[in-house]
Amino acid sequence: MTLKNKVTFLLVSLMLLSLSSCYSFTGSSLDPTIKTIQIKSFPNYSPYQSPDLSVDFTVALQNKFNRSTKLIETDDNPDIILEGEITNFTTVPVNIQSGSDQATQNRLTITVSVRYINKVNPEKSFEKTFSDYQDYDSNQLLINVQNQLSQSINQRIVDQIFIAVVADW
Repeated sequence: MTLKNKVTFLLVSLMLLSLSSCYSFTGSSLDPTIKTIQIKSFPNYSPYQSPDLSVDFTVALQNKFNRSTKLIETDDNPDIILEGEITNFTTVPVNIQSGSDQATQNRLTITVSVRYINKVNPEKSFEKTFSDYQDYDSNQLLINVQNQLSQSINQRIVDQIFIAVVADW
């Protein structure tokens, strides 16, 4: 390697190192004094009672905050609290075939009501409803696909909640 190549490599390395220290990809607008979180169980109050939905959703939400933040989960006077309930778990026919009353697909929709309580910055607290859906072939029975669909929908709703809390959207 020539001297010119070594100097160029060194300059590029220093530039990349300095740029990486200037920007964070977390996008979090949480107050740095917020250290603790409590994520309460989200009971399923929808008319359709999927047996694992409440636990699966709550665990997915807890996992998201554990993996993506430095917040410590606690039940003892947390800085922020997330609580709520699953209010809707429904399936409806979509994509009706022309000239027929038959649907080619069904749509599973999950809706979650969330209360975010921020004790450090109370003006950032909110009550919102988050919802998402996924279509599936109408030849399939819901019981056969609901676990896979629920996990996928839950993850998208969890991501929506996470963004609303940490990005202040």
